[in-house]
Amino acid sequence: MEHSDAIQQVHELLTSHLPHKHKKTPAGWVTFSCPMCNDKRGRAGIIATGPKIAYNCFNCGFSTGWSPSKKIGKKYKDLAVKLGATNESVKKLVLELMKIEEFDNEVDDIVINYEKFKPVELPSVINVRDIPKLPYNEAHEKIMLYAEERKLLETDYDLFICDDFMLKNRLIIPFYYNQEIVGYVGRHINPPTKETPKYINNSQAGYVFNIDKYIYSDRDIVVVTEGVIDAILIDGVSVLGNTINERQIQQINSLNKRVILCPDRDAPGKDLIRQAAELGWEVSFPPWHTDIKDVGDAVLKYGRLLTLSSIIKYAVANKIKIEVQSKML
Repeated sequence: MEHSDAIQQVHELLTSHLPHKHKKTPAGWVTFSCPMCNDKRGRAGIIATGPKIAYNCFNCGFSTGWSPSKKIGKKYKDLAVKLGATNESVKKLVLELMKIEEFDNEVDDIVINYEKFKPVELPSVINVRDIPKLPYNEAHEKIMLYAEERKLLETDYDLFICDDFMLKNRLIIPFYYNQEIVGYVGRHINPPTKETPKYINNSQAGYVFNIDKYIYSDRDIVVVTEGVIDAILIDGVSVLGNTINERQIQQINSLNKRVILCPDRDAPGKDLIRQAAELGWEVSFPPWHTDIKDVGDAVLKYGRLLTLSSIIKYAVANKIKIEVQSKML
């Protein structure tokens, strides 16, 4: 067996047995329902990058892969059999591979490392959409009114309120990853003071808000914002502040999509712009009115569709042009 034939056959252990119901995303993933957990929502995917191939289920977390000079691992074999390959065909290929490959270690069962975040429990909360069903409560009504004023819709995202002392008068936005709550932010509905900061943030290092929605998405563009509400309003992702750490960078780049940063229009936003330019990301400079400081303000003035289209239209890729434009903010 030729080396190139071996690579093809290792790939075909998986790709030739895909379920009838599958689709290919612009990022190169072939997505379908995971046979390891019997998920029905198509949250598993295979991606081939040159001779390497990787598999991940975003529902159960099962992940495996193969690359040249590596033995076929047990998890890879198990997946192939679950998809429909016979035990005999798997064993035969393993033996053939041993004849032509020089292995540098035992196995390489996982090619792509996905972030791990610990599940957390929300404090005692009430979903905003349930407020009209409950007895009148002035504090609850004010939070619901705040959400409406920010143009947040009940269908956009899960929004909560909490009567605990530290979280009172705050809109609670949970952080999801792999269908689990891994943190939350509480946004105060009133202007911040020394006693009441704007945000109470319970987040884990490296978390990118809303990114799991994009991993198997057909979209070829991801818009990055600083704030969580900004991300919700345009269905983007948020880095939860004005800096990006290495883990966040790896997650966003691993999407294999066109990345556009839409920073807040302030001094810290300029620091984020410099980071994005160094990463090779595009930065958007829409010609919004001077009183607009962020995506949320733009949505209030122009609406969601015009805001998002202007972000994409005025995205700049050239580093020199990005530097020039940032000085004009």
